Amino acid sequence: MFETGRWNVTDPTGKHVGVVEGDEYVRDGEHLLYRIDGNELYSAGPEGRLYGFIEGDLVIAPATSALLLRFVQE
Repeated sequence: MFETGRWNVTDPTGKHVGVVEGDEYVRDGEHLLYRIDGNELYSAGPEGRLYGFIEGDLVIAPATSALLLRFVQE
């Protein structure tokens, strides 16, 4: 889904978090924030913590089903 184009990433309130630019990372400028692996979203750090599951353009937390992030294609 993210291999083409540029995607803005926002939090549930619509605040800009970062971008995905044709690869598997959400970044804020030069900093990698999250790694996308299939339909799973992980922290970009070495621990690779699972944050949630991508369902369409939304990221949902696994334990609480809360909306974490939203992807919006430019």
